[in-house]
Amino acid sequence: MGNQISRCCKECGTQVDHLPTLVEYEGQEIFLFDPVICKNCLLNLCDTFSVKCENCGGSIPPYSQVGVLKADNGQRQFVHMNITCSTVGSAFYGYWGKGNLHHFIEIEAC
Repeated sequence: MGNQISRCCKECGTQVDHLPTLVEYEGQEIFLFDPVICKNCLLNLCDTFSVKCENCGGSIPPYSQVGVLKADNGQRQFVHMNITCSTVGSAFYGYWGKGNLHHFIEIEAC
């Protein structure tokens, strides 16, 4: 069950009594431990910062592991890091945050 430590939402400052924060967004369950964010703010962040998965077309919500594909003109495309969407040959991955790619690393040389 959830952790009973009282913490404040990093977005709005309201008290968050149970961790992880659990929401369902477009059919995906999101369990967020860190950062501490309340359900309402997490859903708002999902609406604002989710990106399209180039493999399945679904949404990739913030605070998710992502596969990163090279696209034309130096752009990047993102895929879910799950059995269904992780494509063979994806040599990069990172962490999709609040509108930014974090901890972006190369897994293998192409």
